[in-house]
Amino acid sequence: TYGTSKVDVINRVFVLGLLATFIGLVGIGVPIVKGSNLLDYSDWSAVYPAGISIGILSFGAQNVVPTLLRYLDNDPMRTRQAILFGSLLPLLLYTIWEAVFLGIVDPANALDGKKMEVVSLLGQSGGTAVSDLVEIFSICAIGSSMAGASVSLVDFFQDAIRLVPSGEKDSESDRNCQSESVTSRLGNANSRVLAAALALGPPVILAYSFPDIFLVALEEAGLLGGVSLYGIIPALSIMFIRRSIALGDTGSKQRDLAMPGKLGLGDISLLLIVTISSGLILPEIIHLGKLFLH
Repeated sequence: TYGTSKVDVINRVFVLGLLATFIGLVGIGVPIVKGSNLLDYSDWSAVYPAGISIGILSFGAQNVVPTLLRYLDNDPMRTRQAILFGSLLPLLLYTIWEAVFLGIVDPANALDGKKMEVVSLLGQSGGTAVSDLVEIFSICAIGSSMAGASVSLVDFFQDAIRLVPSGEKDSESDRNCQSESVTSRLGNANSRVLAAALALGPPVILAYSFPDIFLVALEEAGLLGGVSLYGIIPALSIMFIRRSIALGDTGSKQRDLAMPGKLGLGDISLLLIVTISSGLILPEIIHLGKLFLH
């Protein structure tokens, strides 16, 4: 769509800035990396729940699939390639970033509970250039993340607006046109503005009300929210569609035929996804239940 293409151009600018500043920061940090900081200390307890939570949110691409598929002219192969390479590139960058920063920080400082001022350590080698690079890097990282997430969320709300009945209809044909009548009554531009307000308004208000909530939400929301939205709900939805097809629901059959590709092993794969996802979030649910009871 036109709006998505404009966001794509903006996002490419952010990504280019991200890569340029990333190369600069890594170039400054590599000479002062100590291999002993990476090899002599490990803490596997940090993997769960915080590590997995952040990882799920960092590499969860399901929310942008509908927007990406439409933007790529409903081409499933190009969409898969975009998701694959779009996930592998951040994984590579994150791995290098973590290796450099963890190689700079003395584990003893972390064990003593001191704040890890990685930027100040880099600043000793790079001077004021580091602070400028970090600031640009942060802006580009936030901007590129918001670009994709925002446009997909706006598209989601716009699709939801199309499903809202606009009024009472008597005939079957009128009922079938309800979803179109809402958009036509508001107009495409107005419906897009309404969708943007619904999608972006609450996060903006929340961010202004609680400026420090980002890191807390990042660690806590990945398991309960991310696993549910990216694991349990999609798997159960596909199982429901397949059951509808088996019962002879032609509408579900048409939707299934429009889906680009299927997961192998049928319901076994879906049940495994639900089981693993449930196993990840169950301890967190029990933990939250105990906190609530106390």
